[in-house]
Amino acid sequence: MLGDWLGETSHDEFRAHYLGKAPFARPGTALASVTRFDWRVLARVLAADPPADVLVCARGQLLPVPAPKTLVDLGALFAAGIGLAMRHAEHCDPGLAEIHAELEQLLGPSQVQLFVTPPGTHGFTWHYDDEDVFIVQTLGTKEYLFRENTVASTEPARPAAFQHFTEERSPICAATLVPGDFLYLPARWWHMAECGGAGPSLSISVGVFPRGAGIAAM
Repeated sequence: MLGDWLGETSHDEFRAHYLGKAPFARPGTALASVTRFDWRVLARVLAADPPADVLVCARGQLLPVPAPKTLVDLGALFAAGIGLAMRHAEHCDPGLAEIHAELEQLLGPSQVQLFVTPPGTHGFTWHYDDEDVFIVQTLGTKEYLFRENTVASTEPARPAAFQHFTEERSPICAATLVPGDFLYLPARWWHMAECGGAGPSLSISVGVFPRGAGIAAM
């Protein structure tokens, strides 16, 4: 899978020039992974027991709303412009478990996150993660904005640290992802994303803490 996502870029090239250093985007290289997170898979993850760790969110706010258990429940949230971030989803679906197992073997400790976003909205505002992020767009369109963190890169990710974003002056980059597109963001890079187009967005985001210098031998 990861080899497909990287396209014509070899693992060694990715490790040398991008892993932990710079963003990396490729259009269409993840088309084979689109079915790993569609409505059928989402329904299975919503109903899973034990469940994923589900955050109900809208426009930068976490909401004290019970996590939906069905697509019908989710539809009611969508009508109000509310979406989901679902952590540790590798425990809820075999296809997601395969993604988790491969990246954990090749790179290091990992977790699979799923983002479910109504059209014209975003879940989180500008923030950063302590782990590297490997993103596959599986449904709809999502506009990612990202920039280097030059003001808080040594601080662990937490809401108080995110307030430093107002001090940031690094250039803002953008990538519009459609189904099958891939985006990599190094740890501690600022980012946010908004669902564009007329329909909702589904995306897979694998958070990885790379071991040592990077990708293990294939």
